Amino acid sequence: MPQSNVVITGVGVVSSIGIGGEAFFQALLDKRSGITSLANRTDLGPKPNPDSQPAGLWIGGPVTDFNPKEYVKPRKALKVMCREIQMAFAASQMAIQQAGLDTVLPAAEDGSITPDTIGTVFGSEMYYGSPGEMEDAVRGCMDEDGEIIGSRFGQAAMKNVMPLWMLKYLPNMPACHVGISINAQGPNNTLVLGDVSGPAAVTESVSCLQRGNTRVMLAGASGTRIGTTRLNYSIDIPIGEMYDPVERSSRPFDPLSRGVIGGEAAATVVLETSGEVAKRNGTALARVASYASRFVPSKNMTNRPRSVALDATESRASRAAMELAIEAAIQDANIDVKSIGLIVSHAMGDPVVDQQEIAAIEKTIPGVPVTATIASLGHTGAASGMIDIATGALAIMNRTVPPTLMTETSDTTVGLLDEAKPLEGDCVLVLSHTSNGNATAIILSNP
Repeated sequence: MPQSNVVITGVGVVSSIGIGGEAFFQALLDKRSGITSLANRTDLGPKPNPDSQPAGLWIGGPVTDFNPKEYVKPRKALKVMCREIQMAFAASQMAIQQAGLDTVLPAAEDGSITPDTIGTVFGSEMYYGSPGEMEDAVRGCMDEDGEIIGSRFGQAAMKNVMPLWMLKYLPNMPACHVGISINAQGPNNTLVLGDVSGPAAVTESVSCLQRGNTRVMLAGASGTRIGTTRLNYSIDIPIGEMYDPVERSSRPFDPLSRGVIGGEAAATVVLETSGEVAKRNGTALARVASYASRFVPSKNMTNRPRSVALDATESRASRAAMELAIEAAIQDANIDVKSIGLIVSHAMGDPVVDQQEIAAIEKTIPGVPVTATIASLGHTGAASGMIDIATGALAIMNRTVPPTLMTETSDTTVGLLDEAKPLEGDCVLVLSHTSNGNATAIILSNP
């Protein structure tokens, strides 16, 4: 992409270590962990029994102090929002407020921002409902012997499932709910691309702004790996293990890590051109200097069956895609590598994936400080890439490199910090990737 004049003016975060951008970033500086037993969750999700196995599946990063009623208006909209949508909506409201746009939104035809000049693009994933919501419908399909008769489901569902049930779980609903709430009638889209969903939403939003299709864009993402149904599907990546203390169980870059710990989160950023921000006397937090997306299929994508074996070298993720994305983003930003003062890493505790990232970083931008947010939050699904973009923007805003929760066995070839330090250099590189071979690199710079 050509050098960008698009800036971030607002950041909103809902996470297990803090709600709001300021609280979230301070928690990173304080090395707080959101990882705990899922017995401590405060939503309606599943909790473990004393003998629940594997133990690593029953720990994660739940958001325990989130009250959607504080953010969602009108309140009646809550009944058609699953938890992930509620968190995305809340993150968006916080980002709008920080950007100073809460006084001019919802957009009006005679307002300073008109409906056709504001848009929403969100990264998303499949939002799975609780099996309990189908319990009555399934019971209605049973015969006198307790056997399920499939042909009865349609009638049973019509009687026993809330008519608007599906609207609670459609992946495109975060963009829709946020767009409706602010009367955004400009570009509206949803991208379901796994861990790179959030970065993809940012890049599409930047494109909309640069083409002059809009004046303000909200880009966000939400996700979970600890939802009821998501916990039932855990064969795509190796499951982590419970460590002592449990708060240190999510272990990016640790060669002794056995797998990934789940979490949940949402994040949104407000994007505008620097010219528009100047016109309204707003404040830019960071500039989107460049971005690049590359795909080189991993062996796990091309091989059948897929493997989550810990020794399946290079089977998950693609070192080549990461290297190409990093190199292209640096070239398009027209910067010296020395100006990059921080890499926000996507390392997740999967030893195979993390080794691919280590190799890509060492080849392209060695010696740069690294922070890995998944150590504190766990893997938050489609939200993970957007959480890292929010972290990069906040690092530039605060001119500070946040530390990473580390263990004594963390790989020392990557520049993880045990304590916060001043950000040296004008740029932050945010790296995201998927096990199939997608990789995105976004460079943020001083505004």
